[in-house]
Amino acid sequence: MSLSSSSLEPCPAACKPSGIFKQFSNPTGWLGWCIGQLMAIKNRERSEWVIELLQVRPNDLILEVGFGSGADIGRVSALATQGFVAGIDRSDVMVKQAGRRNTAAIQAKRVELQCATSSSIPYDNAMFDKIFAINVAHFWTEPLEVLMELKRVLKPGGLLALAIQPRIPNATESTSQETGKYLVNLLAVAGFEQIRCETKYVKPVSVVCVLGTTNLA
Repeated sequence: MSLSSSSLEPCPAACKPSGIFKQFSNPTGWLGWCIGQLMAIKNRERSEWVIELLQVRPNDLILEVGFGSGADIGRVSALATQGFVAGIDRSDVMVKQAGRRNTAAIQAKRVELQCATSSSIPYDNAMFDKIFAINVAHFWTEPLEVLMELKRVLKPGGLLALAIQPRIPNATESTSQETGKYLVNLLAVAGFEQIRCETKYVKPVSVVCVLGTTNLA
């Protein structure tokens, strides 16, 4: 199935990947390493809320797209004790940092981290029960292409959760609300079902998490 993103409005939380925003999009070098450590510390409340929405079961097979520091990989793998947690990130720096943070789970083969892009995921069709991405979707230049790739690796009835907390200059609660509407529309166009939007206030502005499932047929 081929879909074009050209007719979609831009994500309200989108920011040009330049300057410091480029490091959040694709961390590199020593500055990227420091940003990864900072994200691991500052984003705990946001992450724990999103993971709660996933309702992780012990046997779940889960993929995180854009795992950054790897803190959320650790949180999810602690819940999916009999399952498997995979992660992809396009930053070599983050793959190394996350690998060190999750060494024991990787050695036990309960976690696997790979350097890859969201438009070319190195896993088989219908492999995962759940996929999540936190503050990643607003960097996608071809979001519908990415969503079709995520659908490919999700099982029938699998759950996708995309969460964004706008961090652009002068972001407001309105920015969060409009971002939620954007994500709902995006999942609908891509053919997801049972779509819903959850919101939680975490300083400085609310986080929105839009969830949808793949068709069981």
